[in-house]
Amino acid sequence: MFAKLKNLGISHKLVVIFFLMALPIGVLLSLFVSNLGGRVIATRNEQKGLEYIRELRHLADHLSLHQGAANAALHGAEGFRAQVTAMQSRVDSDLTALEALDQKSGEVLKTTEGLARIKNTWQELRMQVLTWAAAEGFERQSRLIADTNALARQAADQSTMTTDGELDAHYLGDALAVQLAVASETVGQLRGYGAGLAARGKSSPAEIAQMAYLTRQTNVAAERVAASLSKAMENNPQLEPRLAKALAAAVTATRTFTQYAAEGSGGAQDFFDKGSVAVDAYSRLQEQTAAELGGILNTRLDRLDNDRMVQVGLTLGLLALAGLAVYRISRGIARQVRSIDGLLVNIGMGDFAARAEVTTNDELGATANALNAMLDNTVNLLQSQEERDNMQSSILKLLDDVAGVAQGDLTKEAEVTAEMTGAIADSFNYMIVELRGIIGSVQETTSRVASSTRTIKATAERLAEGSVQQSQRVTEVSAAIGTMTDSIQQVAQTANTASNVATQALAAARGGNESVQKTVEGMDAIRTHVQETAKRIKRLGESSQEIGEIVQLIEDVADRTSILALNASIQAAMAGEAGKGFAVVAEEVERLAERATGSAKKISTLIKSIQTDTKEAISAMEETTREVVGGSSLASAAGSRLVEIESVSQRLAVLIESISAASKQQALGSEAVSRNVAVISGVAVETANGARSASESIQSLAEQAELLRASLRHFKLPEDGRRPSGDRDMVAA
Repeated sequence: MFAKLKNLGISHKLVVIFFLMALPIGVLLSLFVSNLGGRVIATRNEQKGLEYIRELRHLADHLSLHQGAANAALHGAEGFRAQVTAMQSRVDSDLTALEALDQKSGEVLKTTEGLARIKNTWQELRMQVLTWAAAEGFERQSRLIADTNALARQAADQSTMTTDGELDAHYLGDALAVQLAVASETVGQLRGYGAGLAARGKSSPAEIAQMAYLTRQTNVAAERVAASLSKAMENNPQLEPRLAKALAAAVTATRTFTQYAAEGSGGAQDFFDKGSVAVDAYSRLQEQTAAELGGILNTRLDRLDNDRMVQVGLTLGLLALAGLAVYRISRGIARQVRSIDGLLVNIGMGDFAARAEVTTNDELGATANALNAMLDNTVNLLQSQEERDNMQSSILKLLDDVAGVAQGDLTKEAEVTAEMTGAIADSFNYMIVELRGIIGSVQETTSRVASSTRTIKATAERLAEGSVQQSQRVTEVSAAIGTMTDSIQQVAQTANTASNVATQALAAARGGNESVQKTVEGMDAIRTHVQETAKRIKRLGESSQEIGEIVQLIEDVADRTSILALNASIQAAMAGEAGKGFAVVAEEVERLAERATGSAKKISTLIKSIQTDTKEAISAMEETTREVVGGSSLASAAGSRLVEIESVSQRLAVLIESISAASKQQALGSEAVSRNVAVISGVAVETANGARSASESIQSLAEQAELLRASLRHFKLPEDGRRPSGDRDMVAA
């Protein structure tokens, strides 16, 4: 593939570079959009869960009203039968609406099967509720309401509402799906149970104990609602102005109702109405909480959509800017290249007047300027054919005039004309004059050469000695350069090893990045499991609280049983002999009551310990969740740093490869230098030898000088030594 790139044009190569740069940007954009898409889907699932839970809250409220009215009617308050019929119609409408909603969201929330069970149970209860005993009807309706609240919790869990990563949404979802549901359920049970007792007009000790238990449960549920919503408002102060008033109204209505229930006065309708005030307050708080949670989810969706659009727009803008830059650069290069190519074509066709258009200030523009300057110089050197013919004729005539000079006849002179060779002829004549003087001087000089040769001989001998020393120094330098060559080769080998190590470091950085990504995914899974565990522990704490209340009820029953046993013993003592057998039974009942009281106290102690541990575990789980979220952020930051390390390692590997290549090139250069120094050493040796032979050659120099003087005798000089004719001023002109 890389071999084919050299066949592409410059613009095509720039386009290839652009797409190679755009590829990682596209991959990162795809990952970012995919992540945002996952968060958008999760948020929309939470919206589905919220819509489903709101419908279930309506169903639970109407079932609670039906339970209270039916219990009052079964205890003799005939005026409540009309309310029972009215509530049955509302429950039927709620179930119809839920079925329609379940067709859209049931697959995501896994609620279809649970809704079908609730509907079947309701159909059976609807037909027979007024035919059952009061206690049985109340118990069955309580289970149906509990199943409805359990379905709401399931919808919250499946939609990740109760495990939302943002704490304000998490606590709002938990309050809506769990705490408010429990509070509404306990207030409704207290309302229905108390209205039934008020309708009957009398209460057994067990019923009084049950009322006390429901009252305590109602107050505890109100405290939990307040705690959960307070945490939501702490994490999002903007919720406080809108939720605080509704929360305070619900808590106040609950306390007023529980105080009224503790007093135990009033009729069934009055008791039912005062309980309905508290239930309505919780309904309004539920609607306000659902509205706030819906607003948070809508804001989150808008933010995610905006982030996605901004990221996509920014990426596309950068790509468009890069594409525009590539287009402008490619167009400028192509235009300059076309100009140079057209110039070369015109020159090839003989048009030496053509010039390249300079459109850029880069290297191509400099090349175009250089071509234009070269053509200007070339044109100045060109001549026409006629000029060349005239010049040739003049040169031939000049050669004829000076032909005798070649034979040593220095009396010849060239004719000076106005043609192109006139200046040359005049210069030639001047040269003849100077040559006459030179030959005369040479003849005189040759006589002095003999005396100078002796001095030159002594100097040559000293030069020979210096050449020997120079040869020795060059040999030493050659050895040092050889050592340096070995060192450079070792550096090249070390650079090659460093390049391999950098490649391994790059691979390790990539592996570390993958490990950190897996760590982030594992921490996300841990956070989900920790949140799920925290939710279950919270429910365990609620169950232990209910067990504690039941144990308290057992203690109350045991106390009353002990009193009854004491009364029975008194009655048996008063009966005399006839009551002795009954007295034994009363004593046994007393002992059983004492044992039950002791066991209940032990259980109560254990329950309190469990509740304490559960609260600590819940706090630890919440802290663990925050730490896991923080750890996930740190791991993500570590992943980003590893990506940077990977990039730096990659650049380092490229630099080390460049250093390795340069070291190899330097090693080759040092070897060449070593070879050149060896050659210089040889030349120095030859120079020393030449200096020795020079001394011998100088001896013959005198003889050669004599021969030179003899050879100059054949030159014919004019007797008067006059200058050649010609106009020197014309030549100068």
